[in-house]
Amino acid sequence: MMRIVVSLSIMLIWFVPATAQKSLLCRFLQAAKNDSQIVGQRSHASILRKASFSMPLISDAEVRVRNRAFDFGAQRYTLRLDPRGFGETKALRSLKRARLAYEESLNGYALNDLLLRRYIYFIDMLERKSLADSYRDLIPVYEDRIKVMEQLQNSTDFDLTDLIKTEKELAKLVSEQIEEEQEVATANRYIWFILGDSLSGGVDTTGFISVAAIKKEVSGVRFVLDENNIYLNHLKGQFEFSEKRYNLEKSQNRKVFSFLEFSYDHGSLLDEYARRDDRKDYNLNNAYIMEVGITLPFVSAAREDVARRRIDFLKDKEDYDKLRRELATKMKKDEEDIKAYIERYELLTLRETEADAETSLKKYLQMSGVDPLVLLAIKESLIKNRVEKEKIYFSILRNFVYVMDVTGRLIKEPMVNFLSAQREVLEQ
Repeated sequence: MMRIVVSLSIMLIWFVPATAQKSLLCRFLQAAKNDSQIVGQRSHASILRKASFSMPLISDAEVRVRNRAFDFGAQRYTLRLDPRGFGETKALRSLKRARLAYEESLNGYALNDLLLRRYIYFIDMLERKSLADSYRDLIPVYEDRIKVMEQLQNSTDFDLTDLIKTEKELAKLVSEQIEEEQEVATANRYIWFILGDSLSGGVDTTGFISVAAIKKEVSGVRFVLDENNIYLNHLKGQFEFSEKRYNLEKSQNRKVFSFLEFSYDHGSLLDEYARRDDRKDYNLNNAYIMEVGITLPFVSAAREDVARRRIDFLKDKEDYDKLRRELATKMKKDEEDIKAYIERYELLTLRETEADAETSLKKYLQMSGVDPLVLLAIKESLIKNRVEKEKIYFSILRNFVYVMDVTGRLIKEPMVNFLSAQREVLEQ
């Protein structure tokens, strides 16, 4: 018993840190699998599976009871059948399989869409947080610049226009910083609500993939359009469903018998028995009636419905081919955009290294008699360069996610957090 307790304790100690190590983004993405939208979509396919039975050859059947003169001993019982057209049973089964496949493709489509939106939402919030932090660093620079300018009011170097412009820029910065911080706070509350955990922490880039790693992956892999891409599967399922529905209506249009009726008239049977008792000619078969309805296809409006279904099917197929071309183009564009952003990011990093604004600032601070406005300008340049780099970094992350989406890798098993340097696995 003691061994079992110790073993369980060790497993618990191992499991808790492993769970706690999951990043906030990973947990946010992971929660998408149990989103109400996804759970609801799964139930649709489940309902279709349970309701898959259909009677062969017969589309409908009913029993009719006819009474004459309120004589309940002389009733007629009729079984009315609605037969299917030639090939309709097979076409109906194919339609149900296509409908089930389409519903299942909707499951993947909905999950993929939700994951993509959560990736972009998180990246947007990271960028807003970065901007808020930069604005917070930039505001004191503008405040100090205004103070220096105000001290120069009696000097020939004083420029009122420059002072007014700086004050406007400061007011704009303060407003934008408040706005960005409010958006980040809203995002945190939303993520906490999704995770059901008020201790999830804030959005940050801890453990995120680096630009160098993205460059290596983009350069080392030739991204190709997956024919089983969730978007293509979704539209393929849609046009296959349209095709099967068109085939079903074609088979329904080949219906020869509109109905079959088999009746037993108890009153007629009693009449025949009475004739027999009176020693008259009688025929007990008169109590049994069969009636057949024959469809006249040349006066049926069903042909118009079949033609309409064919147009729908062809249109869905055209949409599929069009989407395939668009996805291939989009994938190529996103891939090229990533490479362009990476190149810009590296240029900014190189320029920052060569200019070494931070070192220049330290050198100026060590010198006596240096214009404070020059020092503030260097500091402003340093922060703005960081802002530009951060914006490009987040653009790289977005385009990287877009490429993963278009290539169909977002929901490929095992599903992972593509923005994680360690490629965290999204568990069930």
